[in-house]
Amino acid sequence: MLSPASNLMIKQLNSDKYNKLLPSFQLVCLEAGQLIFRPHETIQFVYFPVSAIIAMQIDISDGSSADIVLIGREGMVGSGVMGGNQNFSRARVKFAGFAYKLPLSLFQSELAQDRAFLKIWMAATRQMILQIAMPTVCSSKHSNEQQFIRWLMNTLDKTQGHSLQITHQEIADTLGIRRESVTLAAGKLSHEGLIEITRGQLQVLDRPKLEARACECYRVMHPAAQH
Repeated sequence: MLSPASNLMIKQLNSDKYNKLLPSFQLVCLEAGQLIFRPHETIQFVYFPVSAIIAMQIDISDGSSADIVLIGREGMVGSGVMGGNQNFSRARVKFAGFAYKLPLSLFQSELAQDRAFLKIWMAATRQMILQIAMPTVCSSKHSNEQQFIRWLMNTLDKTQGHSLQITHQEIADTLGIRRESVTLAAGKLSHEGLIEITRGQLQVLDRPKLEARACECYRVMHPAAQH
Protein backbone atom coordinates (compact mmCIF):
# COMPACT_ATOMS: atom_id res chain seq x y z
CA MET A 1 0.00 0.00 0.00
CA LEU A 2 1.38 3.37 -1.02
CA SER A 3 1.18 5.81 1.89
CA PRO A 4 1.66 9.60 1.67
CA ALA A 5 5.18 8.97 3.02
CA SER A 6 5.98 7.20 -0.28
CA ASN A 7 6.43 10.77 -1.53
CA LEU A 8 9.92 11.89 -0.52
CA MET A 9 8.80 15.38 0.52
CA ILE A 10 6.14 14.02 2.85
CA LYS A 11 8.58 11.41 4.15
CA GLN A 12 10.72 14.24 5.57
CA LEU A 13 7.93 15.61 7.79
CA ASN A 14 8.23 15.01 11.51
CA SER A 15 5.71 12.61 13.02
CA ASP A 16 3.53 15.34 14.55
CA LYS A 17 3.17 17.19 11.24
CA TYR A 18 2.61 13.98 9.32
CA ASN A 19 -0.13 12.79 11.68
CA LYS A 20 -1.77 16.20 11.57
CA LEU A 21 -1.96 16.20 7.75
CA LEU A 22 -2.70 12.48 7.29
CA PRO A 23 -6.54 12.74 7.51
CA SER A 24 -6.52 15.46 4.81
CA PHE A 25 -4.58 13.48 2.19
CA GLN A 26 -6.70 11.89 -0.55
CA LEU A 27 -5.32 9.07 -2.68
CA VAL A 28 -6.11 9.50 -6.40
CA CYS A 29 -5.44 7.26 -9.40
CA LEU A 30 -4.04 9.24 -12.34
CA GLU A 31 -4.23 8.06 -15.94
CA ALA A 32 -1.65 8.89 -18.61
CA GLY A 33 -2.67 12.05 -20.44
CA GLN A 34 -5.04 13.19 -17.69
CA LEU A 35 -5.14 16.97 -17.26
CA ILE A 36 -4.55 18.05 -13.67
CA PHE A 37 -4.95 21.77 -14.28
CA ARG A 38 -4.68 24.34 -17.05
CA PRO A 39 -2.63 27.55 -17.17
CA HIS A 40 -4.17 30.31 -15.02
CA GLU A 41 -6.85 27.96 -13.78
CA THR A 42 -7.96 28.36 -10.16
CA ILE A 43 -6.90 25.21 -8.35
CA GLN A 44 -8.10 23.62 -5.14
CA PHE A 45 -5.47 20.96 -4.47
CA VAL A 46 -1.73 20.35 -4.62
CA TYR A 47 -0.55 16.88 -5.66
CA PHE A 48 2.18 14.70 -4.17
CA PRO A 49 2.92 11.84 -6.63
CA VAL A 50 3.82 8.46 -5.15
CA SER A 51 4.02 6.37 -8.34
CA ALA A 52 2.63 8.65 -11.08
CA ILE A 53 4.76 11.19 -12.95
CA ILE A 54 3.26 14.55 -13.85
CA ALA A 55 4.62 16.87 -16.55
CA MET A 56 4.55 20.65 -16.24
CA GLN A 57 4.00 21.94 -19.78
CA ILE A 58 3.95 25.12 -21.85
CA ASP A 59 2.08 25.79 -25.09
CA ILE A 60 3.93 26.05 -28.39
CA SER A 61 2.83 28.33 -31.24
CA ASP A 62 2.08 25.36 -33.52
CA GLY A 63 -0.62 24.21 -31.10
CA SER A 64 1.43 21.50 -29.40
CA SER A 65 2.83 21.54 -25.88
CA ALA A 66 6.29 20.87 -24.44
CA ASP A 67 7.34 19.42 -21.11
CA ILE A 68 9.19 21.84 -18.84
CA VAL A 69 9.93 19.31 -16.11
CA LEU A 70 8.69 15.93 -14.89
CA ILE A 71 7.66 15.61 -11.25
CA GLY A 72 7.37 12.32 -9.43
CA ARG A 73 7.68 11.10 -5.88
CA GLU A 74 10.55 13.50 -5.17
CA GLY A 75 8.31 16.56 -5.36
CA MET A 76 4.86 18.05 -5.74
CA VAL A 77 2.66 19.79 -8.29
CA GLY A 78 0.92 23.07 -7.57
CA SER A 79 3.65 24.66 -5.48
CA GLY A 80 3.86 27.63 -7.84
CA VAL A 81 0.72 29.11 -6.31
CA MET A 82 2.32 30.56 -3.20
CA GLY A 83 0.73 33.98 -3.61
CA GLY A 84 -2.70 32.85 -4.73
CA ASN A 85 -4.66 29.97 -6.20
CA GLN A 86 -3.70 30.03 -9.89
CA ASN A 87 -1.06 27.90 -11.56
CA PHE A 88 0.88 29.38 -14.48
CA SER A 89 1.53 26.25 -16.55
CA ARG A 90 -0.34 23.13 -17.56
CA ALA A 91 0.00 19.97 -15.48
CA ARG A 92 -0.66 16.70 -17.30
CA VAL A 93 -0.02 13.10 -16.25
CA LYS A 94 2.97 11.70 -18.16
CA PHE A 95 3.02 8.22 -16.63
CA ALA A 96 0.02 6.67 -14.91
CA GLY A 97 0.06 5.89 -11.22
CA PHE A 98 -1.06 7.24 -7.87
CA ALA A 99 -0.73 10.55 -6.05
CA TYR A 100 -2.03 12.09 -2.85
CA LYS A 101 -3.77 15.43 -3.07
CA LEU A 102 -4.01 17.98 -0.28
CA PRO A 103 -6.22 21.08 -0.14
CA LEU A 104 -4.27 24.09 -1.37
CA SER A 105 -5.51 26.26 1.50
CA LEU A 106 -4.19 23.77 4.08
CA PHE A 107 -0.85 23.46 2.29
CA GLN A 108 -0.39 27.25 2.18
CA SER A 109 -1.38 27.61 5.81
CA GLU A 110 1.04 24.94 7.02
CA LEU A 111 3.85 26.32 4.88
CA ALA A 112 3.36 29.80 6.35
CA GLN A 113 3.39 28.50 9.92
CA ASP A 114 6.08 25.80 9.83
CA ARG A 115 9.67 26.75 9.03
CA ALA A 116 10.77 23.10 8.71
CA PHE A 117 8.00 22.44 6.17
CA LEU A 118 9.09 25.57 4.26
CA LYS A 119 12.68 24.28 4.11
CA ILE A 120 11.48 20.97 2.66
CA TRP A 121 9.49 22.83 0.01
CA MET A 122 12.44 25.12 -0.82
CA ALA A 123 14.79 22.14 -1.23
CA ALA A 124 12.33 20.43 -3.58
CA THR A 125 11.96 23.66 -5.56
CA ARG A 126 15.74 23.98 -5.93
CA GLN A 127 15.90 20.38 -7.18
CA MET A 128 13.16 21.10 -9.71
CA ILE A 129 15.05 24.15 -11.02
CA LEU A 130 18.18 22.01 -11.38
CA GLN A 131 16.22 19.44 -13.36
CA ILE A 132 14.96 22.16 -15.71
CA ALA A 133 18.48 23.48 -16.32
CA MET A 134 20.44 20.21 -16.52
CA PRO A 135 19.29 18.97 -19.98
CA THR A 136 20.82 22.06 -21.59
CA VAL A 137 24.20 21.26 -20.06
CA CYS A 138 23.92 17.56 -20.82
CA SER A 139 23.00 18.06 -24.48
CA SER A 140 26.02 20.30 -25.05
CA LYS A 141 28.58 18.08 -23.30
CA HIS A 142 27.49 14.46 -23.61
CA SER A 143 26.61 11.89 -26.25
CA ASN A 144 23.09 10.87 -27.20
CA GLU A 145 23.58 7.61 -25.31
CA GLN A 146 24.59 9.46 -22.14
CA GLN A 147 21.62 11.80 -22.47
CA PHE A 148 19.32 8.82 -22.91
CA ILE A 149 20.71 7.10 -19.79
CA ARG A 150 20.47 10.30 -17.76
CA TRP A 151 16.85 10.80 -18.78
CA LEU A 152 15.93 7.15 -18.15
CA MET A 153 17.56 6.99 -14.70
CA ASN A 154 16.16 10.34 -13.64
CA THR A 155 12.64 9.40 -14.80
CA LEU A 156 12.70 6.02 -13.03
CA ASP A 157 13.85 7.75 -9.84
CA LYS A 158 10.55 9.62 -9.92
CA THR A 159 8.47 6.47 -9.66
CA GLN A 160 8.81 3.17 -7.81
CA GLY A 161 9.12 0.84 -10.76
CA HIS A 162 11.71 -0.38 -13.23
CA SER A 163 9.81 0.10 -16.49
CA LEU A 164 8.15 2.84 -18.50
CA GLN A 165 5.40 2.82 -21.12
CA ILE A 166 6.95 5.06 -23.76
CA THR A 167 7.98 5.04 -27.42
CA HIS A 168 11.33 5.93 -28.97
CA GLN A 169 9.70 8.93 -30.65
CA GLU A 170 8.45 10.29 -27.32
CA ILE A 171 11.92 9.96 -25.81
CA ALA A 172 13.45 11.66 -28.86
CA ASP A 173 10.98 14.55 -28.60
CA THR A 174 11.80 14.95 -24.90
CA LEU A 175 15.56 14.97 -25.47
CA GLY A 176 15.44 17.01 -28.68
CA ILE A 177 17.34 14.39 -30.68
CA ARG A 178 16.46 12.18 -33.66
CA ARG A 179 14.38 9.06 -33.15
CA GLU A 180 17.10 7.04 -34.87
CA SER A 181 19.59 8.19 -32.23
CA VAL A 182 17.32 6.91 -29.46
CA THR A 183 16.82 3.61 -31.27
CA LEU A 184 20.59 3.21 -31.68
CA ALA A 185 21.34 4.00 -28.02
CA ALA A 186 18.52 1.81 -26.71
CA GLY A 187 19.51 -1.04 -29.02
CA LYS A 188 23.11 -0.95 -27.78
CA LEU A 189 22.05 -1.01 -24.12
CA SER A 190 19.60 -3.82 -24.85
CA HIS A 191 22.32 -5.86 -26.58
CA GLU A 192 24.49 -5.43 -23.48
CA GLY A 193 21.67 -6.73 -21.26
CA LEU A 194 21.10 -3.48 -19.38
CA ILE A 195 17.56 -2.83 -20.63
CA GLU A 196 14.81 -4.73 -22.40
CA ILE A 197 12.67 -3.19 -25.10
CA THR A 198 9.25 -4.45 -26.14
CA ARG A 199 6.50 -2.69 -28.05
CA GLY A 200 5.91 0.61 -26.26
CA GLN A 201 7.70 -0.48 -23.08
CA LEU A 202 11.22 -0.05 -21.74
CA GLN A 203 12.43 -2.05 -18.73
CA VAL A 204 15.71 -1.74 -16.82
CA LEU A 205 17.36 -5.13 -16.20
CA ASP A 206 20.63 -4.10 -14.56
CA ARG A 207 20.30 -0.79 -12.75
CA PRO A 208 23.79 -0.78 -11.09
CA LYS A 209 25.56 -1.17 -14.44
CA LEU A 210 23.30 1.39 -16.07
CA GLU A 211 23.92 3.82 -13.22
CA ALA A 212 27.67 3.32 -13.63
CA ARG A 213 27.30 4.47 -17.27
CA ALA A 214 25.43 7.64 -16.28
CA CYS A 215 27.14 10.98 -16.88
CA GLU A 216 28.03 13.63 -14.32
CA CYS A 217 24.71 15.39 -14.96
CA TYR A 218 22.82 12.52 -13.36
CA ARG A 219 25.20 12.38 -10.40
CA VAL A 220 24.86 16.11 -9.78
CA MET A 221 21.10 15.67 -9.45
CA HIS A 222 21.53 12.51 -7.38
CA PRO A 223 24.59 12.81 -5.10
CA ALA A 224 23.99 9.32 -3.66
CA ALA A 225 24.79 7.90 -7.09
CA GLN A 226 28.34 9.27 -7.06
CA HIS A 227 31.10 6.67 -6.87
